[in-house]
Amino acid sequence: MAEVHLAEKEGDAAAAARIRRFLATHRLGVALWVVGAIILLVMAVLAHGAAQFPGDAVISGLFQRLKGTPIAAFVDFPSNVNEPLPGAILAVVIIAIIAAMRRVIEAFVLALATFGTDLLNAIINGLVARPRPHNAHVSTLSGLGAHSFPSGHVEHVTMLFGFLFFLTLLARRAHPDRWGWLLPIQVICVYFIAFVGVGRIVEGVHQPSDVVAGYLVAALMLPLAILFYRWLRERWRRHEERKAAEKRARPTHAP
Repeated sequence: MAEVHLAEKEGDAAAAARIRRFLATHRLGVALWVVGAIILLVMAVLAHGAAQFPGDAVISGLFQRLKGTPIAAFVDFPSNVNEPLPGAILAVVIIAIIAAMRRVIEAFVLALATFGTDLLNAIINGLVARPRPHNAHVSTLSGLGAHSFPSGHVEHVTMLFGFLFFLTLLARRAHPDRWGWLLPIQVICVYFIAFVGVGRIVEGVHQPSDVVAGYLVAALMLPLAILFYRWLRERWRRHEERKAAEKRARPTHAP
């Protein structure tokens, strides 16, 4: 047991050292995260008192010219398939598939990150209470996210497919021979993330600034989800090592 406690202390010290190294080697990333959080806060305060930001109307007009064109369905699909109920079902299916592949930690973090970001959107959305463009009607679950700022679709899709993309990068690093079936998944992830914001503007249910804010929220939450995932994986590895050490420390009795 003494060996187990010693290993735990050494593990805690190693984890603290890794955090210090991370902060030291990722100063730029931490600084950018803080700047992004400040920008989001300023945008939220301004959006509370302004239905539009300068440039929103012009940009919306440009994007909405796509309506009725052959490209409209391609652009709108990521937005339409992620309406509240089908979007939740799609997320659950993806999470269930990952869990069925015995990637329980990955599935747990993906679920926590995706639905946690949805909850954060509901909070910000309700506090800012910016009206929809032209009072557009949108589908909601129990009225959550009924306001315009930030875009819940953008947050949900970017977090779900952004973390999924991160997992495919890990899988490609661990199994380079599997790039053939991982690449299509990565292309799908990029497609959904890139066009969900465009679709929300084309459909006239969000201002461009709502979409930018949605991407910003997801960009702030995704690194936290990745850090939490790495921490959880490390904790699980140490748990497994501790169990193995305890098993080795047990006295063996000859038959």
